[in-house]
Amino acid sequence: MIIAKFGGTSVSSKERVFNLCNIVESELERQPIVVVSALSGVTDLLLSLVGMPKSKLGKTVRKIRDLHQDLINELWNNRKIQQEIIQFINLQLEEVVQLTFEEKPSKESLDRLASYGEIMSSHIIAEFLQSKGLKASQVIATELIVTNNNFGSAEFLPKPTRRNVIKVLSPLIKKSIVPVVTGFIGQAKNGKVATLGRGGSDYTASIIGFCLKAEEIQIWTDVDGMFTADPRFFKSAKLLPVVSFREASELATFGARVLHPRTIKPAIVANIPVKVLNTFNPVSVGTLIKEKIENLSSIRAIAFKRKINLINIYSTEMLLQKGFLARIFKVFAKNNLSVDLVSVSEVSVSVTLDGSESLTNTTEEISNFANVSIVKGLGVVSLIGEGITDSTQTIKKIFDILDKEKILTRMVSLGATDINISIVIESEKIEQAVKALHDQLLLK
Repeated sequence: MIIAKFGGTSVSSKERVFNLCNIVESELERQPIVVVSALSGVTDLLLSLVGMPKSKLGKTVRKIRDLHQDLINELWNNRKIQQEIIQFINLQLEEVVQLTFEEKPSKESLDRLASYGEIMSSHIIAEFLQSKGLKASQVIATELIVTNNNFGSAEFLPKPTRRNVIKVLSPLIKKSIVPVVTGFIGQAKNGKVATLGRGGSDYTASIIGFCLKAEEIQIWTDVDGMFTADPRFFKSAKLLPVVSFREASELATFGARVLHPRTIKPAIVANIPVKVLNTFNPVSVGTLIKEKIENLSSIRAIAFKRKINLINIYSTEMLLQKGFLARIFKVFAKNNLSVDLVSVSEVSVSVTLDGSESLTNTTEEISNFANVSIVKGLGVVSLIGEGITDSTQTIKKIFDILDKEKILTRMVSLGATDINISIVIESEKIEQAVKALHDQLLLK
């Protein structure tokens, strides 16, 4: 059994959908389960409806409808079939409009609104597979995935989710029916739709694979796999044919956009290999992500984030005090903030967080017992690889390169896991730093 996830660019055109169909057909013996994202741009359009004036709302809804109508017209010549499928799309969009009018903006209502993208795309894909002679059935993931109530970025609950996945999907698999599952969404404990965070369709595939102990999880996207650096910005970047689970997790966390940061977690627990493949180039070998790799260079890849916030916390009360750090991180947890990097001295703590996060409540709470300052306009460069600190020369080389480039380091984090060296620098220096480090450490 395999799980094959197809992203937005992989379901948004006739050519891509035909490729998807061919891929599924070629994998029938391995009992594929398909997970799909919304059509490219649809989730953003749906979320833009919140608070939109009625005069503009109709135009945006028509744009969403037209994106689906154009794809339907490309996939089918039969007028009757076109009308049947667009009727389903129209019904969903009627619900979208009603939801926009009836509910006040909240994380819960935003999650429900965003869910319609995957509901519409999965219906089209299931219908197309059937029209090509494959037995397929749409499955809405709210029937499968049970989450906590952290709307906007929910975590799945393993026991009830596994129970639902086995109950709903196993009978379809036994009948040789290909389930086409909505990515990105689940059902919270309170019964409402919850999303798994942007890019969460990867996570959906991994969750289902975990629940069914799949042979392999395939992530079909619009690039050939994972690279030594982001190939969109660095033409010298090389494809990585194989990476470890730990390396992939670090790359996803620190800016590589190929995978959702949480995708690997369920796969690691169940020890399921993950393959990143290209729907635009199905013959590419892609990147295999597995538990262990051997005999490879210590620095494998460089990832980066352009926009982070550095929070510096200072207090003499830290000196020889027990529980001070716990007090700080309790505030972060209370405000649902995930810390990326941490550096600690006797009387200060420095942490980095995603630059899009609101920090007002957090800093106000911490300022009650410590001095707090925020530095913005920073980014982070992460050098990643198994055994990255095995050589005494690695760190020296890194700082020699940065020194030669006249790039000032604001913070360094060297993980005890021996896989990641992260450096905080000015955001405007990110590309310069990555290019210099990549070309001198990876290409040479």
